[in-house]
Amino acid sequence: MMANSVELSLNQTESMMLQEPTQDNQDSPPIKGYTLSPLLFDSFNTISLDDLDKMKLLGRFDSKFVFHRSKLEPIISQMASDYHVLNIKNQTVFHYESTYLDTDDFKLYLMHHNGKPERIKVRWRKYTDIQKIFFEVKCKTSRKKTEKIRTEEPAVLSELNQAQSELIASLGYQDYCLKPKITISYDRITMVSKSENIKVTLDMNIRFENMVEAKELPHLVVAEVKSRRITPKCLFIEAIKKLGIRQGSFSKYATGTAILELVKHNAFKPELLLVTKINNERNAP
Repeated sequence: MMANSVELSLNQTESMMLQEPTQDNQDSPPIKGYTLSPLLFDSFNTISLDDLDKMKLLGRFDSKFVFHRSKLEPIISQMASDYHVLNIKNQTVFHYESTYLDTDDFKLYLMHHNGKPERIKVRWRKYTDIQKIFFEVKCKTSRKKTEKIRTEEPAVLSELNQAQSELIASLGYQDYCLKPKITISYDRITMVSKSENIKVTLDMNIRFENMVEAKELPHLVVAEVKSRRITPKCLFIEAIKKLGIRQGSFSKYATGTAILELVKHNAFKPELLLVTKINNERNAP
């Protein structure tokens, strides 16, 4: 089924993924970041942050794809005719830090794991390159649509303030004592369709970190196509499928939590197997 995992039983693969020794946060070396060719976006038209914000895709459907970083540049090189790329001060790759909140017994994570169609994720998102911070709540509806509520904030708080707590309670989570549980950092490229209201994000150099340990996935790329249509048709999806990359379910928060925490994770075995396979493809062309 998977080139580098075909002879492994599921339990063996989980052992590789979930029990691999990691270092304490203070001793963890920085991730060896994957960098793109500086000429890759020369043929692209650019879009500004102000124009990107006008898209208002806070209510949308997400299509996700996970693949090895060796496929990233060949995919991007085909997109210039149909997509703008976000450019801020001649920069096209931006660093993000997302700190996710959950209860001590990971109730929000378990809602996803147990297949609850209506659920939320709560996070602080820091855009380090432009020095902006947002408090965000992502609501998944029974129609698999994602609704996002966000407010810009001056700083990341260790505890929710009254307005944030009231927002969580208004969504039906009155008795949830939420605390920071895991920080996920990554580098992101954002492309926007020239003809439709479609946004594509490409995340690489992904790092999961909790209060005890960290896990880096330098070979992994997570692509998301964000659209108002549940099944968008666009050049990006056509190109990615030609490379044999299949659309699937993938959550960075769920995956990071399953890797770093002692939580139930049976429902995420396909995602963990895929991460292991890609992480082992160190010599991919």
